[in-house]
Amino acid sequence: MRFPPPKAAGVLTAVGLALGLAAIPAPAYAAPITCDAKALVTAIDAANLAGGGTVELAANCVYSLDAVEPAAGGNGPNGLPVITEAITVNGANSVIERATAAGTPKFRFFEIGGARGELTLNRVTLRNGDPTALGTEDGGAILVNANRVLTVNNSVLTGNTAHQGGAIASLGGSSTRISGSEFTSNSAVAGGGGLFNLGGGIAILSTTVSETSTTVSDTPVAETPTTVSETPAAETPTTVSETPVAETPTTVPETPTTVSNNTTTASNNSTTVSNNTATVSNDRADCTCTGTIGAIGARTL
Repeated sequence: MRFPPPKAAGVLTAVGLALGLAAIPAPAYAAPITCDAKALVTAIDAANLAGGGTVELAANCVYSLDAVEPAAGGNGPNGLPVITEAITVNGANSVIERATAAGTPKFRFFEIGGARGELTLNRVTLRNGDPTALGTEDGGAILVNANRVLTVNNSVLTGNTAHQGGAIASLGGSSTRISGSEFTSNSAVAGGGGLFNLGGGIAILSTTVSETSTTVSDTPVAETPTTVSETPAAETPTTVSETPVAETPTTVPETPTTVSNNTTTASNNSTTVSNNTATVSNDRADCTCTGTIGAIGARTL
């Protein structure tokens, strides 16, 4: 029995479908990458170029990074390419660290940026991150830029340092979710020894945060004197109207505010105000003020 040849329209439809499928990039999902820092950098780059994907780390591997990737937006140095797509990094007792060898530059591991950057970390340890090349960089291990997304599951962030957010800094409009993880021995100079959140959404579930610290520097702030001018104020008379003002009472509601178990420590700080005088007479205000205000120390936000 003979069958009729396929219709041309059917062939064109099949070709068109094949071309349409070929035009859609498949997410990057590879076998575990080799236990090599350069291989990790290459895998992150490939996932970004593919529009997102999954990076599988080698089991029981320590990826020791010792070089800086180009930073995006001037947010400080990174050890890995900026995450600009939805990328998942899966570990199996895997560690990503900043090398401890002498001369290793300062950098964090991950910065989440771009228009669609999302990072999910599963079972990964991040340690010894420190992006403070200039001293003001935030996010010792991870920086989540505005409107970007971070999820950390069953991971450990330890021994990381930053200006704010010793382990993680999340900026305005970002979304950060941490579950079943551990933050230990992270430190910050200005605020958030473990985690610093500036106006973003954050959820922390079944997570231990311990041995983190925030240090107020003992280095004096430059003592730039502020001097009140010795020139008398212009003597413009002020006339008080003889018409009484209606005495409308204002009542402040007695809403209690409770603050408890909070500690702020500052050391070697001083503020001096001296030799100031103020005189008011004959419905006229005259002020001749001299003095210098000096401040030492730093303020924790």
